[in-house]
Amino acid sequence: MKTKTPARDSLWLRRKRFTGAFGALAVTAALVLAGCANSANTGAGNGGGEPQHGGVLKFALLGSTESLDPHLNTSFAASNYGNSVFDKLTWQDPETGEIGPWLAKSWETNSTYTEFTFTLRDGVTFSDGTPLDADIVKQNFDQYVNGDPALGIKPNGATHLRSYTGSEVLAEDVVKINFSTPSASFLQFVSYSGNNQPGIIGEKTLRANAEQRLDPANVVGTGPFVVSEYVPNEKTVLTKRADYNWAPPGLKHEGPAYLDAIEFITIPEASVRTGALQAGEVQAAFDILPTDEAVLERQGFDITSRRIAGVNLGWNINTGLEPTNDINVRRAIVHATDRAGFKKTILAPSEGEATSALAGHVQGSVDLTDDALRYDPEESKRLLDAAGWKVGPDGIRVKDGKRLQLKGTGHHLVPNSRYVYEATQAALKEVGIELDFLFNAANVPTAQIQAEYHLINTNRSRNDAAMLNVNFNPSRTNGARIPENFPERQRIIDTLEALDSTLDPDKRAELARAAQELIHGEFALFNPVFEPSQVAASKNVYGIDLDATSRLHFLRTWIDQS
Repeated sequence: MKTKTPARDSLWLRRKRFTGAFGALAVTAALVLAGCANSANTGAGNGGGEPQHGGVLKFALLGSTESLDPHLNTSFAASNYGNSVFDKLTWQDPETGEIGPWLAKSWETNSTYTEFTFTLRDGVTFSDGTPLDADIVKQNFDQYVNGDPALGIKPNGATHLRSYTGSEVLAEDVVKINFSTPSASFLQFVSYSGNNQPGIIGEKTLRANAEQRLDPANVVGTGPFVVSEYVPNEKTVLTKRADYNWAPPGLKHEGPAYLDAIEFITIPEASVRTGALQAGEVQAAFDILPTDEAVLERQGFDITSRRIAGVNLGWNINTGLEPTNDINVRRAIVHATDRAGFKKTILAPSEGEATSALAGHVQGSVDLTDDALRYDPEESKRLLDAAGWKVGPDGIRVKDGKRLQLKGTGHHLVPNSRYVYEATQAALKEVGIELDFLFNAANVPTAQIQAEYHLINTNRSRNDAAMLNVNFNPSRTNGARIPENFPERQRIIDTLEALDSTLDPDKRAELARAAQELIHGEFALFNPVFEPSQVAASKNVYGIDLDATSRLHFLRTWIDQS
C-alpha cells in the first residue's frame, strides 16, 4: 500500500498541441487542497499562433443539458455547459490544486472551519445588468441547500453541504457562510464545476420556478456567455458577453471570450459524433471513444483530455441486500476484477487504472493494488467457498438452492464503460458469479435500485478527498446502502466526516488513507473499475481548457478562421 506521488513528467499524455499550463495562483489566500494531477490537461493550445476573435464553435456532445439551472444539472453535458454561463466563488488550479480567487477576491475562516467569510470582487454584473453582491450570494446558498417547494426547486446542494445553517450579509460585498460542523473542504467545493455545481445565479433565475428555468430568458449568470437558445435533447446555444472582464487570475485571461458563440449539439451515437467531426459539420466533439482517439489523431485532429477527479467509475456494493451483505461475496467481486488488464487491453491512453475509490491524481489517494484491490481470482474462489457457495453444473455457484446471481447498473454517459463492465461481467462468471446489468438505469426509481440491485454504478467528480465522505457516508449519499444495523456504522460515519476537519495537507493525507482503508480493506464497500477521462477532438480550434473537475472552459478558446 502506498500513497501516490507519481513523477509529473510521466503524467503528460502524447498530443499534437499542448495547452499551456494554467500556472500557480499568485495570491496570498491560496490554499493547497489537492495535489499535482497525473491527468494534466493536454491538447489544443495556442499552437495556431495569436488568438483570433470571432466565430461560432459547433461542439458535439453525447448527452444533452437537462436543465439550464446549474444547481439541478446532473450530467457531464450539463455541467460542461454550466461553466460558460455561471461563475464560482473560487477557482481551483488544475495542475497545483491550489484554491484562488474568482468572484470572491479574498476570504477568512474560523479555526474550526464552520465559518467562511468572503469578500466579493468589485465590478461584477449578471447578464441582465444587476450587480453581484453579498445578498445574492446568500440567496443562492439558501436555495441551493434548502430548495424552494413553492417554486418546485429541490434542495440540490443538501448532500454536499449537509451542515449548512445559513449565510449572513456583513456588508454589501461581504458574506459569511455558516455550518454546524467542520466543513474544511468548502473552499474547494465552491470552485466545483461538476454535477449540481454551485454556480452563482442571478435574482431573476432564483425567482423562476423549475419549468421557467428551461427558458433562456430566465437564465441569468455572471459568466462569459449567455444562453440564447435551448432545444431540449437537441442543442444549447450560448452567445458571448462583450462586457465580461472578471476571469479567475488562474486562467491568465483578461476581457471577454474570443468566440462569438458556442453551439452545443447533442449526438448520442459515438460513430455519428465522430463522423460529424470528420465531415466538418462540427469543429469539435466530446465523449470520444478510445478506438476513435487514435484514428482522429492520425487524421490531424487535436485530442484534449484529462482524467476525471473524484470517485472513480465503479460499483457501490449494496450491503443491505443479499448476497452482497456478505463481506466474502463483496471481496470476491473486488478480487475478480482485473483493473491492470483493463488498462492494457481496453482503455485509451487518456484513461487510467483504478487503484482506489479515489482517483489517483487527487491528493491523498492511496494505491491499494497490492492489497485490498489485488487481482486474485483464486482468492475470489476461496472466499466464495468459505461463504458456502458451491460451484453448480453450469459453473455458477449455488447456496441453499439459490444461484449466486447479481444485478448491476452501468453508465451510459461514459463512452468506454460498457466494454469494461462487460469484461468484469465475464471475469465474475469465471469465479462462479452471474451478473446481469442494466447499462442505462436512468429511468429506474432509486427505491427500486436499492431494493433490487447489488452493484450500483457511480462516478462522482470532485478534485478533493472529501468526495469519499459525500459518496460513502451512510448519513449522506450512502452509496453502499449501509443499513442502520450495519456493524460499526457510526465509526464509518466518523472516519469519513473527519475528512472535513482540517486543511493541513499532512493531516488530510492521513485521514484520506484511513477512509480508503476502511472503504476497501475493512468493509469492501466499492469496486473501482477504471479512471475515466474527458476527451475532446478538434481541428483548427485552440485553447480548449479542462478545469480541475475535468469540465470544459471556453473563455480562452478560439478558432483559426484562416
